[in-house]
Amino acid sequence: MKNWLYQVFIHQTTKECYQGSLSYMTQGSHLLDVGIGNGLMLETFGPLIKSKGLKITGIDIDAGYLKHCKELIRKHQLEDYIDVCQGSAESYTSGQQGCFDFVLFSMSFMVLRDPRSVLDRARSWLKPGGEIVFVQALFKRRSRLVDLIKPKLKYLTTVDFGRATYEKDFFDLLSENGLTVREDRVLKGEWLNSQCRMIVASFRDTPLPSASPRDRGPSAIKVRSAREGLCPVAIKAVSQQATPPSGLRR
Repeated sequence: MKNWLYQVFIHQTTKECYQGSLSYMTQGSHLLDVGIGNGLMLETFGPLIKSKGLKITGIDIDAGYLKHCKELIRKHQLEDYIDVCQGSAESYTSGQQGCFDFVLFSMSFMVLRDPRSVLDRARSWLKPGGEIVFVQALFKRRSRLVDLIKPKLKYLTTVDFGRATYEKDFFDLLSENGLTVREDRVLKGEWLNSQCRMIVASFRDTPLPSASPRDRGPSAIKVRSAREGLCPVAIKAVSQQATPPSGLRR
């Protein structure tokens, strides 16, 4: 039942989030997906994961979601590419310091109990030059209505949409934790004066080596379309199974 509600309410948004973030990842990257959920994105992006040789470690606190995710991993023969475990970002330990090229928060950052401490922990998860990729709905102006409604949606849908995240607060948090924004891309319009954006950041005290996951200068921090720069596999998968990002949604 919960997986069905997940599919009804946020499956399309999830596909759009992974469309942007997985296409951004470089060939052979190892990423930590915080809040991997039930793995429905594998139905669309399994071919992309294989073609890019991505290694994904997924964590989630929901055992039911992970059970469904493991079934999809087996169905699409992704055992060599993805492993998952149950746990929270606040308590997760990678077992080896500096083992990930990317840490991905795909619509999961706003549900963390302590996002500041998680950002601090992320330092030890990343390789030198590694990046954090946030896919996040950001509201431009404060709204009492949004603050009231958004956290309560979980009682209607069983899906935790988290608290409202405001643009200024989000970027202030990144700056206070020593993160520099490398890219800021709008994926789709949202509701009540918000946008779904992909924001890439790295720690300022970790210099980007010549063989960093991405080689971009400050000029790369700009608004880009959701489909710009997609590799052919991603474009084919989205064209077959998903409509382009449009309209208003969570």
